Amino acid sequence: MDHAMPQQDNGYGSGWLPLSPVMIFRVGSRRYGLPAGLVVRECMPVPELMPVAVALPHVSGWFRLGAAMVVVIDLGVLLGVRTQAVRRPVDLLYCPLLLCNLPGGGSVALLVDAVCEVTRGQPAPVAPDTGDGDMAGDVGRELELGDGGIAFMLRMTDIINDDERMRLDTLMERTRARATLWAAIDAPQPDLPADGQGGGHS
Repeated sequence: MDHAMPQQDNGYGSGWLPLSPVMIFRVGSRRYGLPAGLVVRECMPVPELMPVAVALPHVSGWFRLGAAMVVVIDLGVLLGVRTQAVRRPVDLLYCPLLLCNLPGGGSVALLVDAVCEVTRGQPAPVAPDTGDGDMAGDVGRELELGDGGIAFMLRMTDIINDDERMRLDTLMERTRARATLWAAIDAPQPDLPADGQGGGHS
């Protein structure tokens, strides 16, 4: 049984809209959605996070996923729910991560307050952009849920635009360089002969 109701076209196309899987999650008191499968690959608990080279208000840290370094973005900061990313392990204990694909390749993990469900339904078309850049506003698509509530659809390009992608890539390069430096410092050094020993002494 589908939990989301497809909405009638309102002038941006024709006829009823097709169904597609959507991940519904909560940030603050509002529910949001991202396409499941195409964008959201997996919902996972927060692993141990490492700090980034330069602290940013919306970045909680990063973790390794195979050979990749995945940055964790607190969606609550971007949506205006809080001013600083959640970083303390005790506060991250029950927060889920949405592992997402980025346009053009790569991954990012979005920290949310709760995951509600994977439902099906195509949201209503996007309203005209007001140009104020306020993601917490009603510029997203609305998806009617089975309980009568509304989820606001987000796009990864709203969350991470080209400028933000470049900034994150630069940040992770600096973080990778720092991690490599620390790994070299922490690596065990080869044993050296003690003073006055070896070198032709019998």
